[in-house]
Amino acid sequence: MRKKRGSFLVFLVVVLLALVGGSLESGAQINLLDKKYDRSWGDYTWGAYGGNREASRLGREELVARENYCPSSGCVLRLDKVQVLPLQCRRGECITMVATYSILTPEQIAIPVSIVREVLFRGKSLGRTKTIETRQLNGTWSQEVDFTLPPNALPGTYTVNTRVSTGYAMEQKSAEFQVY
Repeated sequence: MRKKRGSFLVFLVVVLLALVGGSLESGAQINLLDKKYDRSWGDYTWGAYGGNREASRLGREELVARENYCPSSGCVLRLDKVQVLPLQCRRGECITMVATYSILTPEQIAIPVSIVREVLFRGKSLGRTKTIETRQLNGTWSQEVDFTLPPNALPGTYTVNTRVSTGYAMEQKSAEFQVY
């Protein structure tokens, strides 16, 4: 009887942890300016970070042919395109930040990739989104992040600086969007 109770308690704890973890990953709204979230929520400070998705757009062989890549060229990282969708939105709405990048290395191995985005308004940094750490094989990849604007965001033009880096290279581009 005692053994069954212990197993049940372990099961209950696992289920509770899964529920709590799942609610946080689904883009739960919190006040990110509250200092108690500084350590537990990472390095973003403005807005609410949501889910992210990554998809392959072009495989190694197609990319090697298109770029006329030679393995003696070493590692190539290129940030092809950065965009924010939609281009115009209201305060409190969700935007999607998209980065399309290409990686080529002499061997077909997955390398660590870091993607970070910083939001600027009138040249002043409002903070960064959570850094995305991933490992990618050679090819062209598209990575999207949902981001909910705060309800008190000022109307105007905002800039998102996106930086993609590996252990071999770093590239950065910007995109603008309007809040009204």
